[in-house]
Amino acid sequence: MRNLMLVLLGVVIGVATLGAVWANVANTPDDPDGAVDVRIVLERLEDGRVEAGLQQRETDGGWGEVLKPDYRFLAPDAEVNTPLHSSVIVVDTDSRYETVANNYAAYLFQSGQESGIRFHERFGRDEDLPKMLCINDLNDPGFDQYCDGIETAYNGPVERMEVTDYEDFRLELETRLLEDREVRALFATSLPTGAIVDEVREATGRFVRWSYWIELIDPLLPSPDNLHCVISHGSDEDLFWGLSAETSVAAAGMLGINVRSEVYLTGAEQAAAVRRCAADGAVAIATTLSEPEVLKPAVKEAIEAGVPVISFNSGAEQAAGVGTALHISLDDYEAGRVAGNEFNDRGIEGHVLCVIHEPENLGLHDRCDGLEESFVGTVERWSMTDRETTVEELSARLRQGDVSAVLGLSSSIGTQVRSAIFLTRRDVQAATFGFSRTIAEYVSDGRLMFAIFDHPEIQSYLAAVGTLLAERLRIDPIAYFNSMQMLIVPTIVNAEEMQRLLDSLTAWQE
Repeated sequence: MRNLMLVLLGVVIGVATLGAVWANVANTPDDPDGAVDVRIVLERLEDGRVEAGLQQRETDGGWGEVLKPDYRFLAPDAEVNTPLHSSVIVVDTDSRYETVANNYAAYLFQSGQESGIRFHERFGRDEDLPKMLCINDLNDPGFDQYCDGIETAYNGPVERMEVTDYEDFRLELETRLLEDREVRALFATSLPTGAIVDEVREATGRFVRWSYWIELIDPLLPSPDNLHCVISHGSDEDLFWGLSAETSVAAAGMLGINVRSEVYLTGAEQAAAVRRCAADGAVAIATTLSEPEVLKPAVKEAIEAGVPVISFNSGAEQAAGVGTALHISLDDYEAGRVAGNEFNDRGIEGHVLCVIHEPENLGLHDRCDGLEESFVGTVERWSMTDRETTVEELSARLRQGDVSAVLGLSSSIGTQVRSAIFLTRRDVQAATFGFSRTIAEYVSDGRLMFAIFDHPEIQSYLAAVGTLLAERLRIDPIAYFNSMQMLIVPTIVNAEEMQRLLDSLTAWQE
């Protein structure tokens, strides 16, 4: 494992220039083993010499201190066409891959120490502890660190059994347990060896104390070439999906994975994108289920091809039927109920419009269902015929005079709802789902009663994490997650809370 890189500074005297300093860097930005950005710093001194140094880019994007080798000066009378080299500079270039591997190795060692202590305590005496076998499965490299930890903490003798062939191991362990009565403790570093230990204990009648290590998730970073797809419905003009895509990109960088983030207007286009991702070799896919029946065949094909699929945002109630491993979203039905109860508490009566901006989106209908269930008045599901004319169409509906309040189901629609109310000058209250600077201002100053956040950043980030978990799981993710749901509990965001958010939007820059 490479922990250090040696960077040589060379000084070359040119015909028309004082010189150039260059670095021999083993990595390139495309190297999956990590790379380091460096630059050369040259400074002409008053005595005519040129001083050379090296700077390395820090994790925050800035440049660190100038590293100066012992031999770093170019004399004004240096001979031309003669390469000169500085002394060596050592630059720390541990990549994220190495850092993760090193951290996990340290964790295994510490865990081995804890196991050694537990075995020691269970035998209950400090001297003459029985022999322990630490079974190191070489088919899953790296677990010798666990045995190292056991050896340092268990005060009795520890012997390693290194396994490459499981059947050979079975026979060897049977012989040891039958013939070596000093062995009274076992630890297996993998599930296959653990299963064999359990079977051999039964077969030989030697029920020695034992334990095993279970690693459900591969702890190391995947190859940066592994493709993870996050596919959603909606318009790229909708702020929700803008924030969602932005978060997917951020998640890719933070998680160290390759994420393809795509947004489509129709379920058919989404289904085509799912098929395309599977054909392109995706290791995992996340998709919304705004039109579950349209997506279902494509999801099934991906799963049958060995690509785990999770879902997020719309389609919580249909996710299990579609076959996705897990679903991440706002609890849309409960969110509608929360909105209806808030209307009731604020004294809203009569007729409320529930504005559905994506008529095929079942998640939006769930919100209106919840609103109908809790609101004491009547609820009308209203959709525009053209997104470009939402304000005009909604204004015409409000002028009919029978509407008491309007609930927008996204931040973009929320601003348009407010614009329509302003144009008609009607005494109509409004609230919305979603967050934006404009929505925060409207709620803060009372132009909107409240908002319910739908958290695109959480949904998209967890969707990216979900694809990584599904790909890294060492057991069947479909069976293990078993169509579980992670639902965000909706809450009301009032004027005071919105003002705090407005204040915090720029506070980090101060």
